[in-house]
Amino acid sequence: MKPLRKKQIAFVEMETHSALLEQWFLLVCKMYQIDFHFFVSQKVCDKLTAIPKEHLTIISSVAETNFSTYDGVVVNTLHRDFSAYQKLFKEKPVLCLVHNLNFSLFFKSISLRNILREKERFTYFLKLYLKEKIASKRKLISGAKKFGVISASALETIKKDGAFVGKSALIQMNYCQNSEFPTSEVIEIVMPGNVSRKRKDIDLIFRIIEKLQPTSKLHFVFLGKPENEKVLNQLELLKLKCNSNISITYYHRFIPWEEYSNIIAKAHLLLCPIKKNTSFYWVDEVYGSTKVSGAEADCIYNGKIGIFPSSYPKMDWHNWSYESESDLLRVLQNITSEDLKKEYQKLKPFVEKYTFDKVKTELEKQLIELTEN
Repeated sequence: MKPLRKKQIAFVEMETHSALLEQWFLLVCKMYQIDFHFFVSQKVCDKLTAIPKEHLTIISSVAETNFSTYDGVVVNTLHRDFSAYQKLFKEKPVLCLVHNLNFSLFFKSISLRNILREKERFTYFLKLYLKEKIASKRKLISGAKKFGVISASALETIKKDGAFVGKSALIQMNYCQNSEFPTSEVIEIVMPGNVSRKRKDIDLIFRIIEKLQPTSKLHFVFLGKPENEKVLNQLELLKLKCNSNISITYYHRFIPWEEYSNIIAKAHLLLCPIKKNTSFYWVDEVYGSTKVSGAEADCIYNGKIGIFPSSYPKMDWHNWSYESESDLLRVLQNITSEDLKKEYQKLKPFVEKYTFDKVKTELEKQLIELTEN
C-alpha cells in the first residue's frame, strides 16, 4: 500500500512573534502527517534559537516568495504590508493568527486618547496610517481561509461579535513541557515579558516590592527588556531600597526564547500584573478579551502558577488572582515554600490535560483540515 503523502505547510513570520514561531516548530517537528518550512524576515531570524537553519528561509517579501509547492500556509502575524498577502490568500488556504481583534478583525477606529498617550511613537504610527494606509488595507485580512486565536477567551469575544464565527478557531498551542516544583529555598518570582507600563501595572509591582518585608527570601526576576531609561533607573533604585530578604534581577536586552524558558523553569510563581486596557496601533484593545497575554502560554508551557489581576479572564489552569494592591501585598508578604507545594498539587489535573501529545494531535488535525476543501 502506497504511504499517504505528507501535507506541506509553510509558516510565515515577517514581524514580531518569534517565540510563538519556535513553539510551532517544537510541535510540528513531531507531526507524522506534516512536512514544514519557515519563511521569516531577517529581524525575526536574528531572534530565533530553537529552529534549525535547514527549516528556515529568510525572505524580504511575501509577495515575491513562491509557495506553490505547499498545501497550506500559516501566517503567524499580520499587522503590516497587507497587500503583499493578497495573492497568497487567493492561491492557498491560509490560517492567519489574530493577536489584536479590534485592529485585525473588528476594524475599530483609532482613539485620540491613545495618540496623546503614545506621543513618542507618533511619527512611526503616522507613517503606518498615511504611507502604508493600514487603516483601509487591514481589511484585506478577510481573504484568509481561517482565523486562529490562541486563547479561549478571545474566541468567546469573536462568538459574541458574530461576524467571523464560521472562519475562526482556537489554535491551542500551549502544552505543558515541565511541571517540576523548584528545589531552591529562595522563592523565585518571575515577571515574564517586557517591563512596560503600556501592558503591565509595573508601578503597582514597584510599590509593593518597596513595601514588602517578607519572612521568606524572595528573588524577583524582571524577565524582559525595560521599555525606557526611566524604567531601568527605577529598577536600579528598587534594588537599593528593598528589604534584605528580597533580591532583584533585571535585564538590559531582549532575552532569546531558550534562555527565557530556562529562567522561567526555575520559577515558583509567575507575576503577571496585566493591565485590562491597552492599545495596538492607536486602536483600543482589552487584555483577555480582544488581546491575549503571552503570560498564559508561559504558565502552561512551564507548568507554573501565575498571579493575575482578577480583571483578567480565568484561564483553564490553576492560577492565583488578586483584587487590589493590598491583596497582592498580603499574598507576597506571607508566601512560603510549604504553601506553594500544596498549591502545586492542584496543577496536576491541568498538566495531564495539556500533554504534548494531546495538543500536538489536535493541532495536526487542524493543519490537515486547513488544506482540505
